[in-house]
Amino acid sequence: MTQKGRREQKREETRRRLTREGQRLFAEQGFDRTSVDDIAAAAGVSRRTFFHYFDSKEDVVLSRHDDFERALLEAIRTAPPEAPLLRVAEQAVIAALGSFDAEEARLLERLKRDTPALGARAHGKYERLERSIAGALAERAGLSPDDLRTRLDAMLVTGMLRVGGTGWAGASAAGVPIEEYMREVVRSLGRGLALESSEGR
Repeated sequence: MTQKGRREQKREETRRRLTREGQRLFAEQGFDRTSVDDIAAAAGVSRRTFFHYFDSKEDVVLSRHDDFERALLEAIRTAPPEAPLLRVAEQAVIAALGSFDAEEARLLERLKRDTPALGARAHGKYERLERSIAGALAERAGLSPDDLRTRLDAMLVTGMLRVGGTGWAGASAAGVPIEEYMREVVRSLGRGLALESSEGR
């Protein structure tokens, strides 16, 4: 491994450690009662080092959205061109959520629900994610991100993602695997779209 590769690996390890320790502290003592200094100390780094990786403790939570987004967009871009949209979305969401365990998913949903500032920031990230999904779908289909169908498809995928991500955090507590839960989300959405289509004729 090159020196640059080792540096990048070390940076990623430090980022993961800060995220992991931040989540642990948020779960144990609450978001508001956890400071940046607490997280830095638990991760074995200085306050200054913390700010090399994150601008705030809110970003420690929302950084996992960034990880999710990268995995989701990669799964969309590499899906077979002939695959139906709902199947692409289902597989992409399953692949992206696969990096989360059930306990982490429940913690993140609880933090966003109980902390208004986090909820507002997460909402903004979903809006940006919709634009990114439109770009990935357009790239996959050879269309413009501003194409009407592409924009509507991106809205559909984002809505499915929000319902699926939020609902899975609760369903996992009952032992429902992510694959099973997302298939049910897709089936329900497909039935709804079929009903709308038949009523619109």
